Amino acid sequence: MRSDPPTRLRHPIPKAPLVGRDRELGELEGALARAVASRNAQTVTIVGGAGIGKGRLVEEFLAQTAERDPKTRSFRGQVLKGGPMLGAVQRILRARFGIADAADPEYARERLREQVAELLDDRRVTEFLHFLGAYLDIRFPESPFTRALEGDAEQLARISRAVFRTFLEADAKNGPMILTFEQLENAHDEVLDLIQYLGDSLTDAPVLLVAAARPELLTRRPRWGSGSRHHRIELTPLDAEHAGAMVRALLAPTGSPPDDLVDAAVETAGGSPYLLEQMVRTFLDTETLMPREDGSWEVDLDRLEDAELPLSVDDAIAARISSMTPPERELLERAASMGSVFWLGALVALGRLDEDAPDLWGGAERSAAHYRDLLGQLEERDYVMRFDDSSLHGEEEYAFKHNLERDALHRLTNATGAERYHRRVAEWLEFRLYERGEEAFELLASHYEQGGAGVHAASYYLLVGDRARERYANAKAAEYYGRGLELLGDQDLVRRIDALHNYGDVLQLLGRNEEAIEAFRGMHLLAYRLDLKSKGGAAHNRIGRVYRAIGNLEEAMRHLGTGHALFDAVGDARGVASSLDDVGKVHWMRGAYEAAERFSQRSLEIRREIGDRRSIALSLNNLGLVYQDSGRFDEALAAFGEALSIRREIGDAPGMAQTLNNLGTIHQDNGNHAQAASLWNEALDYARRVGDRMREAVILTNLGESSYRQSQAAEAIAILSKAEEISATLGDRILEAEILRGLAKAHLLLQDHPTAKGYIERSVALFESARSKPFLGVALRTLAEVHAASGEEEAWRDAEQAYRHSQALFEELGNEVELARTCISFAEFLEGVWKGSDPERARLARDLRDRALEIHGKQLASETYALPRLEGEQTNPGIELPD
Repeated sequence: MRSDPPTRLRHPIPKAPLVGRDRELGELEGALARAVASRNAQTVTIVGGAGIGKGRLVEEFLAQTAERDPKTRSFRGQVLKGGPMLGAVQRILRARFGIADAADPEYARERLREQVAELLDDRRVTEFLHFLGAYLDIRFPESPFTRALEGDAEQLARISRAVFRTFLEADAKNGPMILTFEQLENAHDEVLDLIQYLGDSLTDAPVLLVAAARPELLTRRPRWGSGSRHHRIELTPLDAEHAGAMVRALLAPTGSPPDDLVDAAVETAGGSPYLLEQMVRTFLDTETLMPREDGSWEVDLDRLEDAELPLSVDDAIAARISSMTPPERELLERAASMGSVFWLGALVALGRLDEDAPDLWGGAERSAAHYRDLLGQLEERDYVMRFDDSSLHGEEEYAFKHNLERDALHRLTNATGAERYHRRVAEWLEFRLYERGEEAFELLASHYEQGGAGVHAASYYLLVGDRARERYANAKAAEYYGRGLELLGDQDLVRRIDALHNYGDVLQLLGRNEEAIEAFRGMHLLAYRLDLKSKGGAAHNRIGRVYRAIGNLEEAMRHLGTGHALFDAVGDARGVASSLDDVGKVHWMRGAYEAAERFSQRSLEIRREIGDRRSIALSLNNLGLVYQDSGRFDEALAAFGEALSIRREIGDAPGMAQTLNNLGTIHQDNGNHAQAASLWNEALDYARRVGDRMREAVILTNLGESSYRQSQAAEAIAILSKAEEISATLGDRILEAEILRGLAKAHLLLQDHPTAKGYIERSVALFESARSKPFLGVALRTLAEVHAASGEEEAWRDAEQAYRHSQALFEELGNEVELARTCISFAEFLEGVWKGSDPERARLARDLRDRALEIHGKQLASETYALPRLEGEQTNPGIELPD
């Protein structure tokens, strides 16, 4: 085996021009032209296997664009396998703001502040810095706006994405932008969701999003690339003509490459640009090509017959690795343990794993110089490349030229050696990651886990979860809390109990309700064993809220009542107030408004004593909903008015949108549609000002419902279609389903029964998948009304079945208000269709009316109930803007 690298490989292989990709380049150029002309974002995804030339295509497109139009800016992000989850997004933003990875934290904050202020030039700068800084791992103090949103992680997550979108829209006014996301098959779902959100929602912004990925991405996301603004390019192998042209360019130093040499490469490589390049390396390796002193290559075709040409990408990688000397391979195996990017200093540390320290440590660092020389030789042979800057201050940073080779080296490293390397890399990084952010925590967690240090890894994974939750990245937070808790086991119960609470919180926000309950039960178990009543109360309350959300009100009351008792036992006033408010909301959902008022009032009294203004506003808002549904509109207006005043004073723009929306529903219930529309439009302005697409969609839904209540079907359909377009980018099944229900009602007004039926069936399916029984009951009632209006006997039987299902659901839930509405609507259907010709159905109609009157009588006896709105539906039943 050679001890020195062969001198014949000193001369680098020429860089071949891009060939055979004119059509694909044209498609990319066309997408950019559409983005500029329409001022709406376009997305292009380039899909192709390993070594097919995705990165080369992107590189050429960006180079040609820069030459053709210097005003078009481009920023590249690469998703590294096993790297930080938002690493690609962070690299794009750091490049945009000119902030190096190793930049001093104070300098980074000031640089970001200056550029955002210059771009926006208004009072939104503070809020933008908070959210953009979270993407960059740069922390800023909270503002009154962000403080007002504390505890509403779902709302903050939406605003975080909206701020990113709004920033790009503002920045694109200075000229077109291209953002690239490469190796996207390695991306976390959060990154994929963000790219899809930006592509769907960026408006008035000439932005082109370019994604490059292997086909595995389409296995994970089969619908990726669908939509009018998303185009997919399937990158196929080069044909023989273009493959030959590429090989001739690579063999340029021969002067005139022999056809036999070109044909051997083309026939073996199968059109893979990576393999074609490796063929030339194999020719050099086997001395079929011999470099001369003047840089030209001599050809020896006699050696071609003995050359073992790689038949696949894997063969080419294996040949590349086998051509290394033992010291080179050992060095790169150690480097591979760090990932695609590595540092010279860490290689020195790995080389000293088993070395004793000298008596006197001083003088020249021979190991560093030796490794630097080896890396220089490897760079000449296209294995690695050195960066001018480094993400770690004072450290020389390198990267593998081909990630395929890095992955293979890491797989070939023996398990014991790899574990030792990862542990030492983590320990080396501990002393060099001075400004610890989410990315640094991810890096340390990964190395400690692969290094067999489970508890250390758990600690950092939980920190990543905390940071992700702080910036409202719930999917990422859930993943890392899960990994951290699994590794932590029972080693640290103090950390575990808090992590279980946070884990359950993000799981519930993601709609993973069964898993959320399991996490809160784990918290409850530890609280019980440690006799921590406040923690136990919090666990019971959170379980109760999950059950309330999925319509299991009996279980909700059991857990909320237990939580209240535990908080009361230890004098936890905030906990007691929270429990009372939660219990009040269950009574409100049941239509038991007297009890709902009593609990909400007591919660408000406690919160006034504590002086927590945000919570006071929340209680007032909930109390206003109780008054509203009780028909006590003056008191509802007073409660909402006070809540609105507080929210204005503390700068809670989302809260203002919530309360203005509720005020609008009061005026609609009173028939004052003009005043309702005025309030909703003001709420809409606040929602759009903070970039909150969820609130925007909810308010548009109310505006659309108001239109169809006024028999303005065409206007309702236009507004609700806009709401549907927004909701499709949010992933909120309940909101989307409620919008579809509104569209069904509007089309029913136009007597367009097939379209109405299509919308309401989609709505029912979404509510069923969300396991939301209260909403499903209302949607089934609407489905019955659509069937009833068709005039066909078979459809009437479907209507009867839907009515019975709706009735059964509300009886199960104990929601007598909605049960009464279903009974009346069902009775009217039976009387209108059969007109007394069917005695059994006539008797059922009378029973249904009696049942509704019995419910009304019970509510009237409480003297807090106005007759329910039986003509038409409750305004977005159960949907209220998030707390």
